[in-house]
Amino acid sequence: MVTAVSAWLFAFAMDYFSAEQTTRRAMEVEENVDREGDAFTVSVRKETIELPSAYVLDRPLSPEKERQLMSIDLDKTHLNEVEKLVASVDGHRLDGPGLYESDGYVETWLMDFFSDRQAGLAVTGLRARDLECRPAAARTVILVVYEGGGAYDGIHFDLSRPSTPLALDPDNNLGKPYFSHKKIDLGNGATPGGLRAEVSPGIEDCSFLFEAEYRDAKGTHLRKIDHNGRRFHVRGIPAEPEQVYVITIEGVINCGEKPWPKVDDCPRLPFARGNWSHT
Repeated sequence: MVTAVSAWLFAFAMDYFSAEQTTRRAMEVEENVDREGDAFTVSVRKETIELPSAYVLDRPLSPEKERQLMSIDLDKTHLNEVEKLVASVDGHRLDGPGLYESDGYVETWLMDFFSDRQAGLAVTGLRARDLECRPAAARTVILVVYEGGGAYDGIHFDLSRPSTPLALDPDNNLGKPYFSHKKIDLGNGATPGGLRAEVSPGIEDCSFLFEAEYRDAKGTHLRKIDHNGRRFHVRGIPAEPEQVYVITIEGVINCGEKPWPKVDDCPRLPFARGNWSHT
């Protein structure tokens, strides 16, 4: 009888440990399959600027185009006629920064992070990498200074400090390193995470890639993020533009004819990184 019971217990134990090993192996296989491919995907799109704060043109305005700009009745057309004129000479629109102490104007991208992994992970950092910059190529600058602005949720990159995005949240964290107090949770059924990233190159034109840092159960990892298969490109303001025009609530000012300090709305030149002023 004792021999039979012992044999039964031995068989039961073998079945138990075999089942446990099978379950553990199945879980390991499932985890490995879960980790195959990209940890997350990122959808990137350029933000459509509702009201630009500046335009840069790669060639000077002709006398005819200049007369056209100076004669625009802003009370009747707002910026519509300015937009048409800028488009006719292949001008580029720039936005005002969410941080007033920013080193220049910005271009902005909206980034959506998604992961279908069963295991959770978190994006804990984002930086600009592989920077390639040169002095801004624009020769003409048109500034728009009569509209108010404000901070937006998201992050601000000054490319002179590409590893430290600053928070644009309109709260006590405004201007502080974003990932010092936030992260983007993904996987494990988490909803997709979104980020609005504005980038300021100051007085340079730059191209770059983003690099995300993320953490999962296996540790910390890095991943490059491009703009739909291409590098990100951002335009800056030239240090000493050949032509400067300023659009105010009262009209258009030709700052070549009336340079600062004779007219308060004309910018202090030259523009310089770390010493930015547009009024």
